[in-house]
Amino acid sequence: MKVYDQVIFTEQLLHHRSVGNQIKETRRHWEERCSWFPAAQRYLEARCSEIYKESLEKYGNDHFEFYANRNRLKEEHRVNTKSYRRRERRRSHRPMDHLKDYRVSPTSNGNTEVFGQCNYFNGFRNLNA
Repeated sequence: MKVYDQVIFTEQLLHHRSVGNQIKETRRHWEERCSWFPAAQRYLEARCSEIYKESLEKYGNDHFEFYANRNRLKEEHRVNTKSYRRRERRRSHRPMDHLKDYRVSPTSNGNTEVFGQCNYFNGFRNLNA
């Protein structure tokens, strides 16, 4: 029985040449027709915040907020909307005075101080004795 490990047949050679030519043709085609796309995509992504700001000015707050909620825009693009400013104003004016005199209820862990002593579980302390 003969083994043809080192022999390259004509069909194999033609196949490798056609694959190589197809790769070259695909690369040339991409460079001619599609190579502009990554650069344009980077440019538009860099302008994304500016485009959203222009859209807010052009279409108004209500339409832009509808779009932002529907498409779940990031908070960084919603900074100029009325609802975002209202939410931030509410968040900054929340008083926390009602928590001033809270105390923790007495438990088996120690006294009633907020950060009092804590007795850890020592149930396996005397196993070796």
